Amino acid sequence: MEYKVGSVIILIAVYLSSPSAAQPLNDIQSHPSPEAYIARRGGTLIPSGRTEIDGRRIACGSSPTVLDPHFSDFGGAFKGFLVLNPTLFVGLATPVKLWIFSHECAHQTVGPDEVKADCVAVQRGRLEGWLTPAGLDQICEFMRPARGDQSHFTGTQRCALMRQCFQETTKVPRR
Repeated sequence: MEYKVGSVIILIAVYLSSPSAAQPLNDIQSHPSPEAYIARRGGTLIPSGRTEIDGRRIACGSSPTVLDPHFSDFGGAFKGFLVLNPTLFVGLATPVKLWIFSHECAHQTVGPDEVKADCVAVQRGRLEGWLTPAGLDQICEFMRPARGDQSHFTGTQRCALMRQCFQETTKVPRR
């Protein structure tokens, strides 16, 4: 079975209020398994290596992905798995979707450091050939309105740092 995110293949129903959608994430044990997450919040489990975004198969090591149309953000990282909200992916440019996945995946190795996760995601995109300067512009436009918080710089600041990481990527595959 193929699992596609952000394409016509997966059609997600309009958000319906449900008890699982209203339960905050902090009610879940601090390190839930993907199965425990789904039991509590709902969603669809995609085995590692089976996630497809706009025709591109993408993996995060051995980490599976949970598609949760009720998740409060575009994506999130839990220890050992990722969560994507396919409803919020609708209408996003492909490089933005792939960057979100890659950013959340990067948290599996760099921990909670948002700057490092941004950089790893951009460098992955450039090395894998799906992130071009035009794609980075799309990511920066997507991030531009983001306000800073305790964990994140503003979208403009994040973009400037991602542009540096993009330039620092030295080994670019030939196509």
